[in-house]
Amino acid sequence: MFDQLVGKLPVGIGIVDENFNVVYLNDFFLDRLPHELRNDYKEKPVTELFQGQGKFLKRRLKSVFVLQHPSFSYWEQRPHIFPFKSSRPITGEETQMYQNMEILPIKDKTTGNKLACIFLQDVTAQASYFRAQQKLSEALKKEHEAQRKLIRKLDTAQSQLIQAEKMASTGQLAAGIAHEINNPIGFVNANLNTLGQYAAHLISICEGVQPHLNSFGEEVKEHIASLFESNHYDLLKEDMSELIVESTEGLTRVKDIVDNLKNFSLETSEGIQTVEVCSVCNQLITLISAQYSTPQYKFECAQEKVEVMGNPGPLKQALMNVMINAAQAIEDKGFVKLSVIENTDTVTFKILDSGKGIAQKNIKRVFEPFFTTKPEGQGQGLGLSVAYTAIEQHQGKISISSKEGKGTVVEITIPKKLVPTEELTETAPEHETE
Repeated sequence: MFDQLVGKLPVGIGIVDENFNVVYLNDFFLDRLPHELRNDYKEKPVTELFQGQGKFLKRRLKSVFVLQHPSFSYWEQRPHIFPFKSSRPITGEETQMYQNMEILPIKDKTTGNKLACIFLQDVTAQASYFRAQQKLSEALKKEHEAQRKLIRKLDTAQSQLIQAEKMASTGQLAAGIAHEINNPIGFVNANLNTLGQYAAHLISICEGVQPHLNSFGEEVKEHIASLFESNHYDLLKEDMSELIVESTEGLTRVKDIVDNLKNFSLETSEGIQTVEVCSVCNQLITLISAQYSTPQYKFECAQEKVEVMGNPGPLKQALMNVMINAAQAIEDKGFVKLSVIENTDTVTFKILDSGKGIAQKNIKRVFEPFFTTKPEGQGQGLGLSVAYTAIEQHQGKISISSKEGKGTVVEITIPKKLVPTEELTETAPEHETE
């Protein structure tokens, strides 16, 4: 009866030995094995049966066996340790399972052998709810900030003023972030580098001592060997360098995000100047992907360097607004692709997303100020209006085509060189919809 209860629990329970071979799996694990292995899984390595993050899983199991302490892994740290799917309770849609894992050291009462018990919990629903709450919180923060700045009954001229204020605020924020974050990142990174050198020296000392143990007296030899064993030297040697490398990589990612925000937002001069658009687009994707991590981002630029003459602030704001709309259109999974196409006299930016698309009845209104289909409190309807105004200032045009449930394509084309105002005809740049 107890075995039946454990077998039917809605959590994964698996037991492995010190060689990482499986001793027992309950139904939660068995149901996710290929059919031909369900009756032939014992004495097989767990990392071969479930080919997920095998290296990470082995490290955790080895740590439990050596230290005889439990090990925990939460979905925020490692969301998909085992390659399982989770079915949404209402829609039935299958997505990758978010997992909490706990490994406990146990012993076989009959043989006294060390074993490890893996508890795996499906927390996909909780993780989805948490991520949705994060998005809602971010939307509420943006709304609060926008309400502080916006005045009711804004017209197009006021939209341009708000754009300038936003760019100035972003520049001030970037300068503050660079000052407040780069300094601690610098000394923490330096400390990690020093720590890595110290660790290498200590390991070298230990490695140098081990071959000469037999030359010491028996008492000293036993004492040194005991120190190595009691302090788990083999585990320390294997794990220490990887932990330092992982920490250094994390700091590098934070620094890259800060540097990209600074480079994207701050300008050393104002007005018309040369803008290297491929570099701008790379910075933009780094920033957008840090805020909206659900879509996959792709970037294509046939040339290494593409330059136009323009005002960097409004041009960047226009591209950012369109990219944010594309990222927000993807609720669960999908992609956003940004392409830069260089022509003889013009440059075209093509932003393609696989999001929910725009209804045909709304597509002709997307460039109108204050028009939005987002829920109340999640947008003011100024993003594409500001983008259109910025592209108009650059004597370009912006077009949009979309199919509900399929995605949206936005194309922005601007001349490489601006024509002086007095030479322009009275024909205004166009915005197009399909």
